[in-house]
Amino acid sequence: ISFFAVDEAHCISEWGHDFRPEYRRLREMMEMISESAPMIALTATATPKVQSDIIKNLGLRNPEIFISSFNRPNLYYEIQPKVKKDQALKSIVKFISLNKGKTGIIYTTNRKTTEELAELLQQNDIKAVAYHAGIDGKQRAERQDLFMNEDVQVIVATIAFGMGIDKPDIRFVIHYNIPKSIENYYQETGRAGRDGLEGKCILYYSHKDVSKLEHLMRDKPLSEREVGAQLIAETVAYAESGVCRRKILISYFGEAYDHEDCGNCDNCLNPKEKVEAKENVVKVLKVLKALDERFATDYVVNVLTGRLTPNINMYRHNAIPEFGIGKDEPDHYWSSLIRQMLLFGLISKDI
Repeated sequence: ISFFAVDEAHCISEWGHDFRPEYRRLREMMEMISESAPMIALTATATPKVQSDIIKNLGLRNPEIFISSFNRPNLYYEIQPKVKKDQALKSIVKFISLNKGKTGIIYTTNRKTTEELAELLQQNDIKAVAYHAGIDGKQRAERQDLFMNEDVQVIVATIAFGMGIDKPDIRFVIHYNIPKSIENYYQETGRAGRDGLEGKCILYYSHKDVSKLEHLMRDKPLSEREVGAQLIAETVAYAESGVCRRKILISYFGEAYDHEDCGNCDNCLNPKEKVEAKENVVKVLKVLKALDERFATDYVVNVLTGRLTPNINMYRHNAIPEFGIGKDEPDHYWSSLIRQMLLFGLISKDI
């Protein structure tokens, strides 16, 4: 054996978006085969923390590290609020109808939605197929070929679709549900515009989808739950932010981006109205201090709004002067404000 190559190397890191425990045995297996063969580890989505985890778990000694830019200037990023399902579906149909002849991928989180969405597109004279792990291998291969050969315009898929796909002229990637991590989002949107021409990346965002993702984490081991919760929180912060989308994405992967305005995302082209929140930021900080910075966002929000839960009663936090100081604003306002405070570095989150 001349050398070892580890593809999708982020899978070895528990901080990666697709952690696979069996990858942790790779070093041990390699040493059984050869202790002298060199090694290369490859990934498209590794934050600085994941990079150091890869180096540690593969036992790489003084490795040469090659990092290309995470910036994809030809990709346009946009977040659409998904308040009502019907409105979101109409918006998707309208967008695709206005982009006739342009191929794209729609990502959803479950098999049922892929089937329903593909059927809706077909009913609106858009050639589309569903793709997910529940379809047998032969049929999946056929549907992939239809898409690659442009016999269908749109493939509606779970994350089962995309690995190894190299179609350079995909013009749009739509996320019907929020992905579970920024790494997933970056990897999936990265399938658009590989020919260097325009690519549109639209994500439909709703609090309900976030709750579903969090619910799916409940049966996982504690350490996995904690990592998963942080990855979800970072994706939510991206979706709710009013600053340049590109700046957030690139900064997330540890790369400096000096521009405040990329000119190719919804926030830069249509800046959101800013509101003065200094007084409410101070309220959050007061509550955090009163709680000794030891409780999760939901708990902090309950204290702010004066909601008496069994836990608050048990810790007697209903007796502190700060209990209910934010009752004039709804829960989602405080949750969003706390996420913005995290994003701007006013507070940090331990897990």
